[in-house]
Amino acid sequence: MLNQDHQRIRNTATVIIIVLFILTILFTAGCVNNGQYGKRDITAGFWILKVDADGNRQWTTIIDGDPKITGAAIIQTRDGGYAVAGTEGLIPRIFTFDAGGDAVSDITTDTNQEWGESLVEAPGGGYVVAGHSGVLTRMDVGGNALWNTSIGDESERGERLVLVRAPDGGYAVVGGNHSVRLDENGMILWETAFAPDKNARTIIAAPTGGFVTGGTCSEGAWVTMLDAEGDRVWNRTFPSEFLTRLYTVRLSPAGTYDIIYATEQVITRGPEYSFVTETTEVSLSAKGELIAERPVQASPFIVATEDGGYAYAGYSNPKYNQLHESGHRGTPLQVVRLDNDGEVTWDQSFNIGNDRYVTSIIQTADGGFAIFGNSIYF
Repeated sequence: MLNQDHQRIRNTATVIIIVLFILTILFTAGCVNNGQYGKRDITAGFWILKVDADGNRQWTTIIDGDPKITGAAIIQTRDGGYAVAGTEGLIPRIFTFDAGGDAVSDITTDTNQEWGESLVEAPGGGYVVAGHSGVLTRMDVGGNALWNTSIGDESERGERLVLVRAPDGGYAVVGGNHSVRLDENGMILWETAFAPDKNARTIIAAPTGGFVTGGTCSEGAWVTMLDAEGDRVWNRTFPSEFLTRLYTVRLSPAGTYDIIYATEQVITRGPEYSFVTETTEVSLSAKGELIAERPVQASPFIVATEDGGYAYAGYSNPKYNQLHESGHRGTPLQVVRLDNDGEVTWDQSFNIGNDRYVTSIIQTADGGFAIFGNSIYF
């Protein structure tokens, strides 16, 4: 109950911060637009930083200038390029890039009042996009919708939908206390509801034909395995009295399911405050049995690597003891790679400009990494 109360406080604080942030932008924009410096528009965009397996910068692509463009998710496509799910205002768009980061296409979908939160490449070309409204859309390369499937109302979906390809064809998506499996034609094969306090934040395919998913709940972090029919095989909870967040779940080269979750304490000293985060890796057997547990350094923007390690990104921020989504102006972006023992292999810093926020990191087919984020400034 204590953790649930903390989570409610954190959620409320987050809402307040967002509202104040928006009001501040609007007020400031109004002052700038009408002030002595002339009219200036708030602009938004996204960026991609590509590094090789040793952390050396290969290229940076920045999409800026349109006041309404944002990006939500990035994938690497089968041809070695990249696709980004984003939006222009409330019109969904998919941006594609070649392996060198050059823009290839800009697909505007025929759906309004929506934005993509997750995407996968579909067989035969095109994409399946999970939209904020709870609709999955299969589109061709021209942005034409081939099918649309609603997967539940907002109370079931939670904060964000996460979509993956199923190894035997079709798709699986989780969000909030809800998981849905679909075939290639968008037909729902099964739906699984979790307890109301559970909020699923990630999902991966399992060799058994099922899936492993997890997130947070009133007790702390949780993870569960679903079989090919959507039935629960096992369920594990990692209790904590502090705010908890699940960062990632992966199937390791050794066959274990490794979970990284974090607990966060808010430290106040008069008007000053800071956040102290501890991150833990837990390894489970295929049956959900605890094999090992250890502390590991990480940030929320993390990816499991093919060799059993991890890579993560973020900015140093004096209020946080781990890398954060943003830092002070002039603070470089850091990208860190860990080996399978949790030791730092390399730690690189990159100047990619101010007012840029990291969103995610993926490992690429050449063993390197693509780091993705948004920018907003005026």
